Amino acid sequence: MKILGTAAALSGTTQFTSSTAVWVANTDATTHKTVTLRNVDDDANLGTLVVPASSGVVVHLEPGQGLRGDAALTGTQVDANSGR
Repeated sequence: MKILGTAAALSGTTQFTSSTAVWVANTDATTHKTVTLRNVDDDANLGTLVVPASSGVVVHLEPGQGLRGDAALTGTQVDANSGR
């Protein structure tokens, strides 16, 4: 997996709107956390994905879409070919 950025918490505002692939890690050792995919206008949710405790997933995005989530979720921009 080619890392293209630094880790950032997904809490608060929509993140990674200029990324096409993001590694999302759940830093909570005991609780599953939900990551939310936001639309380009950042005014609606497009879907959700549960990230298991102490695990992670690669989420592929269309240009302009972004991610939100719990403070225990961190995201790092990765190469779009990662996780395929």
